[in-house]
Amino acid sequence: MRRPAAISPARSPALVLAASALLALAPAGPAAASFMPDEPAQVTPSPPGPPSPSAPGPAPLGPAVPESPAPPFGEAFTVTADRIEYNSLARTLAADGHVRASSGETVITADHLEGSVDTQEVTATGHVTLSQGLTTATGTLLTYNLGTKVGRMENLAGTFGPLHVSGQAIEIGPKQDVVSEASVTPCDPDHPFYKITAKKIVIVPDESFTAYDASLWVGGVRVITLPTYTATLRGRSGPSLGFNTLDGLYIEYANSFPVGDWRDEYRIRLATTTGLSAENILSERAADHLWAVDLGRSLVQDVNGNLFNIDRYSLDLTYDRARLPWVPIDFQFEAHGGSYRELATGVAATRAEGIATFATDAFRLGPRLFTSASGRVRYDTYGSGQQRTEIEGSAALTSPLSLWASASLSYSGVAVSGSTPFLFDLINPSSVVSFSYTYIFGGFLQSANANLSYDFLAQQTTLGLNVSMTITPTTAFSVSSQYNLSSHLLTEVDYAVNVRCDCVTVGFVYRTFPQSPSANTLVLTVELNSLGNNVTF
Repeated sequence: MRRPAAISPARSPALVLAASALLALAPAGPAAASFMPDEPAQVTPSPPGPPSPSAPGPAPLGPAVPESPAPPFGEAFTVTADRIEYNSLARTLAADGHVRASSGETVITADHLEGSVDTQEVTATGHVTLSQGLTTATGTLLTYNLGTKVGRMENLAGTFGPLHVSGQAIEIGPKQDVVSEASVTPCDPDHPFYKITAKKIVIVPDESFTAYDASLWVGGVRVITLPTYTATLRGRSGPSLGFNTLDGLYIEYANSFPVGDWRDEYRIRLATTTGLSAENILSERAADHLWAVDLGRSLVQDVNGNLFNIDRYSLDLTYDRARLPWVPIDFQFEAHGGSYRELATGVAATRAEGIATFATDAFRLGPRLFTSASGRVRYDTYGSGQQRTEIEGSAALTSPLSLWASASLSYSGVAVSGSTPFLFDLINPSSVVSFSYTYIFGGFLQSANANLSYDFLAQQTTLGLNVSMTITPTTAFSVSSQYNLSSHLLTEVDYAVNVRCDCVTVGFVYRTFPQSPSANTLVLTVELNSLGNNVTF
C-alpha cells in the first residue's frame, strides 16, 4: 500500500497544506489545500504509519497539521479539487476535477490546474472561469499570479458588471487590462443591438477604456470606424435621442476623458428646434474642492421643474461638505461666476453667485420620532445692476410608523430681497407647512404618498397624491397630482414611464396643467445603455 509522503519544514518560503487522505487502494475523495507564502509548516499523514520509503515526489495529500506557524507575510490561497498532487522538492501542485482556487476576492475554476507554491503562479485549462466581484470571465486557458493579480486568458468571454466583453485574449494587469480582437456591448451578446469591435481595447480601472481601430455596429451594420475611440468609465457616455418642448426632436452624444489631472466632459446635441449645440465642462478636484469651467449650452430646471436652455461661460467652485467643529451641523459652500444667456427670453448678463448650505444631524426625540433642519443663504449680483439675497430654512419631524409606513410634519420658508433679470433662477417668497404620509407596498403597487400643505403667503391649501407601480420587471410607471382645496381646482397631473429593453432605456415624462394646457410639457428620452461602466479585473 502506498502511503502519503510527509512534507518536512523548509527554510525557504513554505505553505500550510490541508487535504483529505487519498490512499492508493482507498476510494478517491475530494481534496483541499490551503497555501500561505513565507510561512513554515509541516504536514503529517493520517492514519499514522511509518514514513514511506519512497523518495519525496508527487504524492496524494493527507490531512495537514500546521506546526507552530509563524505570522503570515502573504495572502493565503486555497485550492480544492477531486484530486490534488504536491511535489515537495519542486514545491508545485497539480489539481484535477472540479478545481477551485481562491485568494481574497479572486476565484478560479477549471478542469485542471497546475501551480507553484513559491511564486503563486497558476495555469488553468478546461472550462476556465476567473471571477472578481461583479467581473466574471470564461476562457480556454488562463495563466495567473494569485499574488500580483497579473495574468492572461485566451478566448475570453465575460460579464463585466452590466457589460459583455469577448476577445481573443485579455492581458490582466494591476493598472490596466488589454483585450485583443475585442468586442464590447451592454446588450444581449448573442443578438446585440449595438456593439464596438476593435483590434485592441485598453481598460484603465475607474477611468476609461480606449478602443483602437474601433468600429461601431448598430443592428448588425457597421456605422463608423475610427482610429481610436475613448469612453469614460465614470457617468454616462454614448449616443441618445429624445424629445422635449424646448429642443423638439434631438440626437445627442456625450463622453469624457482625462486631461492630466483634469477631466473633460463634453456633450453635442442636434435638435430640430434649437439646431446644433454643445457643452464642455473641464474640471479638477483639488483637496477638498472641485474647480470647473463650463462652456456652452446647458439644459437646466428652475425650482418648479420648468426647463430652460442657457448659454453659459462660467467658472464654478464647489467645496465638499464639511463638519462644523463645535455643533452637529454640516456646512457646504459653492461659488459661480460668468456670462449667461437665457434663450427663452433673450436676456444676457453676467452673474456672480455665492451659496452657503447648512444641515443638522437627525436627532431622536422619542422611540419613533426624529427631527432635523437645514438652511441656505444665497447671494447674486448681475451685470444689469440688479442684486438678490435669498434666505431659506426648513425643519421636519419624522416618524417611521412601521417597516412600510412613515409620516412627517415639516415647515419651509423662503425670504427674498432684490430681483433677477432671468427666469431660470427666479425664486419667489414662500411660507409652507405640510404633512405627508408614505406607505411602501412592494410588488405591483410599489408605493403611495399623500401630502397636505398650506401656504401662509398665498393662503392656499393643496392636496398632493403620488402612486408608483412596477408594471413588469423592466417597466416602471408613476402618476402624481396636485389639487387646490381653496379654489377647488385640479392644478397639475404628471405621468412618468421608464422602460428598459435589453440595452435600450426609454424615459417618458408628461406634465399637464388642466387650467393652463399651453404650459404642458413633454420629455422623451431614448438612451443606449452606456458603455461607461468599470469593466476591469
